[in-house]
Amino acid sequence: MKLVVFCLFAVFCSSSAGTVPKRLLKEALSLLNDLRDKVELDTQMLNTLPQNIEDSCCPLKCFQDNLKSHFNTTDIRKLSWSLNRPITKKHLCSSGSDTMLQCTDCDSNPRESAGTFFSRLESLVQKAINRLSE
Repeated sequence: MKLVVFCLFAVFCSSSAGTVPKRLLKEALSLLNDLRDKVELDTQMLNTLPQNIEDSCCPLKCFQDNLKSHFNTTDIRKLSWSLNRPITKKHLCSSGSDTMLQCTDCDSNPRESAGTFFSRLESLVQKAINRLSE
């Protein structure tokens, strides 16, 4: 009887293993979209990473530093907390760690509109969700 219960528990855990990170990433995406609706997308200029971010680096720190330095709201803190969770960070960075090489020096990236910045961050989160769906 114990063996049956253990086997059922193991099957349940393995089948839900991909759903928790996916749900948390979707939550981060939702927070990002809520924040995007509240920000003046055309007037704010932020250092924005290139669209073709390499898989060998983790741009998460650049995004978070920009968010913290340009916006100081509860929504930013919620989004930052959501992106900083170990389980979401693991899937946002290809290697599973944000200690990878930085893509480029954050301040050396060109300044673009907040709309472009949010689109690139959304793309990063969406890529992670898509990797979990494969």
